[in-house]
Amino acid sequence: MDKDEMIDAPEEKELTEEELQEFMASYKKELAHIYKMASAKKAFMARQKIPNLKAALEECDRDMRNDIDELKRKYGIHY
Repeated sequence: MDKDEMIDAPEEKELTEEELQEFMASYKKELAHIYKMASAKKAFMARQKIPNLKAALEECDRDMRNDIDELKRKYGIHY
């Protein structure tokens, strides 16, 4: 690693307990929003009695999983 790379590399710092709690609260809030939106979308589709409802619900689940994966990347969470 040369000198320029060392300067550009972000410093990793440990979060305080309070910062970690805020970080996780923010993550959980966004995760809950994803679940609520997917649930509302599914309920709406069921009420509309759309054709191929099963396929539409499966697509909604895939979209939700993609949103969750994107959120995990945003927060750097691996589980």
